[in-house]
This record gives sequence, structure tokens and C-alpha cells, in this order.
Amino acid sequence: MFPTEHKEKNKIKKKKALLLILLYIASILFIVWLLVVLLLTVFFPRDKMKENSLSEKLSSISNYKMDPLKDLSGLPNPSGKIIDSPDDEAFNGINEPDIPLEHVDRDEYGPAMKDILKDRSFDKDRFDALFENMKSPIIPKDSWHSTFGKDVIYIYHTHSRESFLPYFRNTDKPEDAYHSKANITLVGEMLGRALERRGVGTNVDSTDIVQELNLKGLDYTYSYKVSGELVRSARKENKDLEIFLDIHRDSLRKNSTTKVINGDSFARLLFVVGTGHENYEKNLSFTDGLDKLLSSEYPGLSKGILKKDGSQGNGVYNQDISPNSVIVEIGGVDNTVEELHRTTEALAEVLSDYYWHREN
Repeated sequence: MFPTEHKEKNKIKKKKALLLILLYIASILFIVWLLVVLLLTVFFPRDKMKENSLSEKLSSISNYKMDPLKDLSGLPNPSGKIIDSPDDEAFNGINEPDIPLEHVDRDEYGPAMKDILKDRSFDKDRFDALFENMKSPIIPKDSWHSTFGKDVIYIYHTHSRESFLPYFRNTDKPEDAYHSKANITLVGEMLGRALERRGVGTNVDSTDIVQELNLKGLDYTYSYKVSGELVRSARKENKDLEIFLDIHRDSLRKNSTTKVINGDSFARLLFVVGTGHENYEKNLSFTDGLDKLLSSEYPGLSKGILKKDGSQGNGVYNQDISPNSVIVEIGGVDNTVEELHRTTEALAEVLSDYYWHREN
């Protein structure tokens, strides 16, 4: 046998041995992972966890002891309510006194570009520090689930500079609550982190839509056109994306955007479904399932589903791109970071539950 042939055979043997060792290691790791999953299933069965009371769930979210369940905001809003117009009873005196007439068009409000491009005096350091310190003390109930590196939820922000008045100096006007850095995109990032902790791969896009509009020479009314380009591009690049959430904040005041549950204040949620396209019923079905689950887990946190057609604004809101698309308004101009954090944790819990046990 020639020396070169001998060397080649030795190399092949070594490669086979290495592959065999790697196979053994992979098998051992798989067995360890399987044992961990089985142990988690035994010690934390899903049915047992579902028996936890609402009080126990909320106490795990907050950082301090809470009082028995109570609602300080008046009569309860009917859960799972689908609202066709602002004349509906859910927007007329139940939990939401003195709703302004412009309620129907509040997400269509278009500030002048020259105003929104100019940042007002803002306590950014305090705002950023609060967001950075919002570390959830809870152990998510679906923590053993995983999408294994796949992003299945896409979060974006059409009105990316919507901000919150408690952190502004020298103003309490809703029309002033816009900022280039400290804004609703940080709420989307909080929600994304909460979903990731529950094993749901999430892509959070924090593009400054206002800056994009300015670069393109467009005014604020073109916001949905620009954000739609982001959504289409993301879906083209990642076929695993299944759910698309456009995160906003409401322009209504605190008494309409806050819910006290068990002594803690939460920023209330509102879902907006555009009916200005032929496949809107699929979006409505997805949102209704999510809203009903949220209402059962956190009664009164959701204000329901507001349906809007082309006569009330955009009417589509990029929801024709996917059947699992919806606008989620989290809180309003007067809500605090703490209130927003509690709500993003609640929404992430329900979203992950919906994804793992209703989508599949």
C-alpha cells in the first residue's frame, strides 16, 4: 500500500470517528432536553396552571402585594365587545366618561410634519431608565415552548413617534405627545421581549416612520403607506411570520385609557380592525379570538374591537397583507411606563397562549 493511500485512509477513519463522537454527544443532549421537558410537564402541568386565579396571575406581574380584585373605574365594559361606531354604548358612558366626538378619527390625526419633527422638552433619561428597568419577575407559563429561532410575530409602529405626556416638560396637551426617541416603539420592544421570554420568536421593527416620510417628501397621512412597505418586505424575507401587530397609543385621556385591577393601574387596550378590504372577516375572526381570551384572563383590560371602514379613515391599515393582522392601541397619552409594562406582560401572556394552543 502506498504511503499516500495509507494517510488518506487514516484521515477517513478519523473523520468517521469524529462524526460518531458528535452523534453520541447530540444524542445525549437530546435525551437531557427530553428529560427536562418531561420534568417540567410533570411539575408544571398546564391544566393546573390554568386553575390559578386572576389575583395570583396579577400578583406575579406586579412588584408588590395587591389588594383583592376591584375596579375603581365604574361599571364593567362588556367583554368581547365588537364596536361598529363611537355611538356604541361601550364608548358612551361605560367606563369612559366624556368621550370626545373626534374619537372615531383619533388614529387618523395628522400633525403637521414641521411640528412632529421638532422634539419638545422631554425627560428622556428618566423615561429610558424606566423602560430599561422593566424586568419581569414572572416565570412565563409557556416558558418550555419555543419557535426554535424562527420569528413568527412581527411588531411595527405606523405612528412611531406617539409618546406619553407624564414625561414631557411644560405641556399636557395630547397634540404635543410626540418624540423621536422616547415613544411607542419602546412599548413594542417591551412586548417583543415579553413574547420572547414565552418562547414566541418576535421581530420588532422600530423604524422611525416620520423620518422616512420626511426623506420621501411625504406628509403624515402617508404613514400607513410607508409602514405597509415594511410589512410587505418583512413577509417576503421571512415566510414564517404569521401574526402582524401595529402598535399605537390612544390620544384619549387617562380616565378612558386606564383600568385599575387588584389595586394596580393597567393601560387599557383597544383593537382596531379595518373593514375597507374584502378579506377583513379573517382579521376580525383572529382579533375576536384574541380579545375574548384577553377578556377571560383580564376582565375589563380590553375595550373591545373597533371596526373602521374607508369612510372613517384609512379603512385597511395594511391588514390586507395577512389574515392575522390588527392595530393594537396600548394605553393613551397619559399612561405611565409602569402601566404600559403591566399591560404588555398581560398581552404577551394571552398572545402566547393563543399562538401555542389555538393557532396550532
